[in-house]
Amino acid sequence: MDLNFTAKSVEINGETHRILLQNENGPCALLALANVLILSPSHTKISCELTKLVNKGNEVPLKELIQVLADIGLQLTDKAGADINELLTILPQLHKGLNVNPKFNGSFENSKEMSIFRLFDVDLVHGWVIGNRINDAINEKVCHYSYESAQRILTQAADINSGVLKEDNSKEILDDAMHIELFLNESPTQLTDIGLQHLREKILQNTYSILFRNDHFSTLYKYKDQLYTLVTDFGFKNCTGIVWQSLDSVDGSGDAFFAGDFSSAKSNDHSPPNDIEHDFKNSNLSIEEVRQIENDKELARRLQQQDEERLAMLETKRRNRHSRKKSERSPPEKEAFKRKRSPTKVKRSETSKSECIVM
Repeated sequence: MDLNFTAKSVEINGETHRILLQNENGPCALLALANVLILSPSHTKISCELTKLVNKGNEVPLKELIQVLADIGLQLTDKAGADINELLTILPQLHKGLNVNPKFNGSFENSKEMSIFRLFDVDLVHGWVIGNRINDAINEKVCHYSYESAQRILTQAADINSGVLKEDNSKEILDDAMHIELFLNESPTQLTDIGLQHLREKILQNTYSILFRNDHFSTLYKYKDQLYTLVTDFGFKNCTGIVWQSLDSVDGSGDAFFAGDFSSAKSNDHSPPNDIEHDFKNSNLSIEEVRQIENDKELARRLQQQDEERLAMLETKRRNRHSRKKSERSPPEKEAFKRKRSPTKVKRSETSKSECIVM
C-alpha cells in the first residue's frame, strides 16, 4: 500500500483542476473514479476532501486516497441503501484491479463490483456492442452474451470439437460459438462502430462517466456531442497542453489530442511517453498510430499465449479421458479406439482480465 499517484494541473474550460495520473498497469479503476469525482460538477458537494487531498502536493499516497473515498462512500450509504460491507471490501482492492463483465448489448452483468459505481453515482459504460452482422436474429442472440458467458461457450465448443464433451444441444453451442468467435475477432479493440453510436446516444451532454475498454478504465466526457477521454498516462505529465483525446474511431486512426478547452492541442505539446518516444521520432507515424502498434503487439502476444494454454489444457483433458477409456475397455476395443484426435483451436480476441492495460 505504499503506491503513490502523481498529480497534474490541467485547465478545463477556464478552471484549474488537479487530476491523478496513471503509471503503466496502474490501478486504473480507482484512478478513473477519483478523477470523475474531482472533475464532475454534479459531484462537487461530496468531493471536497478528495480535491483537498489532490491539491496538497505532487504525490498522493494510495492509502490516503482510499481512506478519503471510503469516507465519501460511507456518507452516501444511507441515501443509496448500499451495503457498507461491500464498500469496505471492494474499495481497498481497487488498486489491484476490478473485474466487471461487459455484455455485448452495451450493458454489464450485475455484480457486487458494480455497486461501487452505483454508490458514487458514476456511470460505467462500454462500446463493445455487436451489430451489423449477418441478420437480426443472430444479433439478437449473440448480444445477450457477456464476456464471461462467451468464454464459457467457446470452451464448451472446443471440448465438443475435441471429443472431450458431449451435450444434447451441441449443435446450438457450436453455432453460437462460431458467431461469438467471429465477433471477437472483428472487435479486438473492444469497441465497435455500433458501440460508439451507443455511447454517443447514451451519455448525456457535458457529463462525466467511466469507459471500460480492453480491461482499462478511463475518464470519459461528452462535449458538444463528441466523446473525449481524459489523458492520464504518466508519460504526458509535462504536456500541459494535452488534456483530452477524442474517441472518434474504433482503431484510433481518427482520434486526436485536445487542450482543456477542447481546441486542437499544439504540435509542440505532442510529446509521447518515454516507452514509445524512440519509435515516434524515428518513423513517419503519428503518435496515435505508434501507440496502437504497441498495443497490437501486446495483444498478439497475449492471444498466442492464451491459445497455447487452451491447447495444453485440452490435450491434458484428452489424455486423461483416453487413459480412463483404455482402462475400461477390453483389449479388442482398445485397438479400435486408437484413433488420432486433435483439439480444435479456438481463438480468443481478448486480453487477460487480470491486468489493466494502458491505452
